[in-house]
Amino acid sequence: MIGSLKKVFSPRSVAIIGASEVPGKASERRTRSLLEGGYEGDVYLINPKRSKLFERKAYPNITAVDREVDLVMIVVPPKFLVSTVADSVKMGAKGIIIITAGLGKTREEGERIEATILNEAAKTGACLIGPNCSGMFSASVKMNLLGIPGLIKGPISVLAQSGNVIDSLTHYAGVRGVGFSKIISLGNAIGASFPQYIEYLKDDADTKVIIAYLEGIKDGNHLVRVAQETAKKKPIIALKVGKSGAGARAAASHTGSLAGDDFIVDAAFRQAGIIRVANVDELFDMAEVFCHCPLPKGNRVAILSEGGGDNSIAADNAEIYGMKVPILARETQERIKPFLLEGMPASNPIDYGGTAEENPHMITECVRVCMEDDQVDGIQITGFFGGFKEIIAPHVAMLEEQTSRDLVDLVKKYGKPLFVHTSFARAPIKSLDILKAAGLPVFDSSDRTANCMSALMKFAINQKKLSRVRPPLAKPKKRPAVKNIFHKLKDEKRLNLLETESRELLAEYGISLPEAVLTRNLDELAQAADNINYPAAMKVVCPDIIHKSDAGGIKLDLKNERDLRMAFKEILTNTGRFTGEERIVGTLISPMAVKGQECIVGMIKDPQFGPVVMFGLGGIFVEVLKDVAFRVAPLAKKDIEEMIAEIKGYPLLTGIRGEKPKDIGTIKDILAKISDIAIDNPEIKEIDLNPVIVHEEGAAIVDSRIILAENS
Repeated sequence: MIGSLKKVFSPRSVAIIGASEVPGKASERRTRSLLEGGYEGDVYLINPKRSKLFERKAYPNITAVDREVDLVMIVVPPKFLVSTVADSVKMGAKGIIIITAGLGKTREEGERIEATILNEAAKTGACLIGPNCSGMFSASVKMNLLGIPGLIKGPISVLAQSGNVIDSLTHYAGVRGVGFSKIISLGNAIGASFPQYIEYLKDDADTKVIIAYLEGIKDGNHLVRVAQETAKKKPIIALKVGKSGAGARAAASHTGSLAGDDFIVDAAFRQAGIIRVANVDELFDMAEVFCHCPLPKGNRVAILSEGGGDNSIAADNAEIYGMKVPILARETQERIKPFLLEGMPASNPIDYGGTAEENPHMITECVRVCMEDDQVDGIQITGFFGGFKEIIAPHVAMLEEQTSRDLVDLVKKYGKPLFVHTSFARAPIKSLDILKAAGLPVFDSSDRTANCMSALMKFAINQKKLSRVRPPLAKPKKRPAVKNIFHKLKDEKRLNLLETESRELLAEYGISLPEAVLTRNLDELAQAADNINYPAAMKVVCPDIIHKSDAGGIKLDLKNERDLRMAFKEILTNTGRFTGEERIVGTLISPMAVKGQECIVGMIKDPQFGPVVMFGLGGIFVEVLKDVAFRVAPLAKKDIEEMIAEIKGYPLLTGIRGEKPKDIGTIKDILAKISDIAIDNPEIKEIDLNPVIVHEEGAAIVDSRIILAENS
């Protein structure tokens, strides 16, 4: 596919099937933008009713062209689409852009047509873009097939599932003077997928930043792997909509009920190194910042202003977005103090008071000192910058303009990002225009300033981590014992593993489990009673009962054989109300677990990302606070470490208020093995280990549930 995409973005020839001169029509606008955009390759206009279009020869069909065509754009009604794609493939098309809408599930024949044209393209490996897309743009060959005039070359590449969003982004770009490398409208994306475009852009020398608008995700597991490798080179900034539509699944396990769609998208994007934003404004702000700003080494910011109020607001926002506002070293403070009014703080934030109003140059000197401090990774100027001429005198404007030039030079010299927040950001002020022209971010919002600077710092830190991460192996291993369990379930037409079966599966992967005895009647119970370590727990084993406590299927703190007998009878009576007596296999008896920290470990097969592993603390943390973390399998060591440390209750594992640390190494081992189980066994829909009681050494898995998918 990558080879085909090279031809798509750098074609030697383009044919437009359905070309038109009728003003306003989709094909007319795209033909015009191609011809007027400076494309230097061969152009073939196809229209069976015209012999000439735009003062050029027109062809009745693509087969009338006397040579191969690299890229074809199709704008015809759905009923002509199959034959048109077939003809394009015959003419050697490496890429086929389909503008035609009304396919997929939107019309009765839509899915059949899509399947047919996909098969046609597969015959030669041609890349299908769309259908129902708005076209594409490639600055490297001056090819504009979007119908949007005036696009210029730049470092940003766009992937979008909405033509309207592309319209908005190109409008922003025009206003701000920003250009694009590639713009791809994905449409229904039945051919080339989002991850495949990312993989191509990863090595595209003309692309510095990738931005994306997504409404749905296909092949999310592939996306995570490709994005991780891409983020080692360049940022991916994504606007994924649909947060409000994320509902709780009707799932049988805790893992399933906690795995809201958007919660998993957030986790997958963090794992992949994708920067997620909330709106188009933020998407474009971030793109500009990443295009122009040097990457910092860490997340420590120095804040400067002429007033304490602006400094306090900026410092609060910095910490809200995860940046540090450290107290500057004594030496740094002493170097700054000569530029401040006597008594003004130089510790950070730095308040230079009224001195900058008449002498903006002192801002340069304070910034220079901060740039030379190895404990400062980025700098933010906040407050009234750019407005001094409005309240002091016009001659100050000239001084401020020189200050802006000096600040630009400092950023180039020291390679540290400098952000400016000022209420004058949108005003036509030359000192601010100098900063903007050099790529220094200038915002009128303290919140947006902190958000963008934080994203830059987090990306730089994460990029270092990703550079050391080896992609985890995802080669399934066959385990005959596990397959035998699945065959048995299929024969018995059930999807829920008995706990005895789930214990057998877990043991096959080396997951340690407490001893347990299955008793199917009172005679077996009597035989087992003498060998049981008391106090004991007893629970029902039945394929129809997943939530055992809800059915009265669990008895705890049993101290002797008499307690066991009473518990056995009560469990059978209670659970018999929910299912037939013949369906109850028996009861499982095990020692009561030693007190420790309750955790939950799970896995769910997500429709967008495939197998996703979950970790959290048990009890109120999972039931009420939903304090859990997700990662897409297979898991790398970094993924496991981050998902454990990510939960709010993490300090309970490391030891607080005199408590000794819990065995986090065992948790890591369980998570790694659950990841292996998920990859090896695509038949599994959900896994729930709850609770997993973690001790200072080791852990006890008290209950386990495994559920297969219906089509397994």
